[in-house]
Amino acid sequence: MNIKEKIEKIGGLEEAIPKKEIPAIPEKEVEAEKPPKPEWEKIIPAEEKNGKKPLVAAAVHPVTEKPAKSEVMVKIEKILEEDLESFYFSMPPEKQQAFKEKGEETASQIEKMIEAGKVVARKILKLIRAWLKFIPGVNKFFLEQEAKIKTDKLVAMAEKKKME
Repeated sequence: MNIKEKIEKIGGLEEAIPKKEIPAIPEKEVEAEKPPKPEWEKIIPAEEKNGKKPLVAAAVHPVTEKPAKSEVMVKIEKILEEDLESFYFSMPPEKQQAFKEKGEETASQIEKMIEAGKVVARKILKLIRAWLKFIPGVNKFFLEQEAKIKTDKLVAMAEKKKME
């Protein structure tokens, strides 16, 4: 007698194994959660039904990217960040963020002055000095010297741009 005949004689495998030994298997199917559809996907099918090609409005997808920096802004930021890497990387992360934001604000104000053609060295010096004061524990004379050097470079850049 082979195995098949023995199983059939007993009445199948279910009866051959005592019920206490059969492990309980949950029969629930786990479905992966799908993210909600974006607004533009909800609009498209309605437009396709009318025979129109769907157009995705710019208002549906707001632009989250920052606009590209101008050439002048890049030059200003390069001048401002010269010789400050060691100070920046020695700061704690929260101070780094504040220093970076203040630097970007300072650069944009200087750019506005240069674009307007009203470059006043005293104002630029004041802006840079206020920004450099964010560096903790730095010598006051060093700050003055760095602010003066950066101001001279920015004024020279503005005059060069004015000549073009």
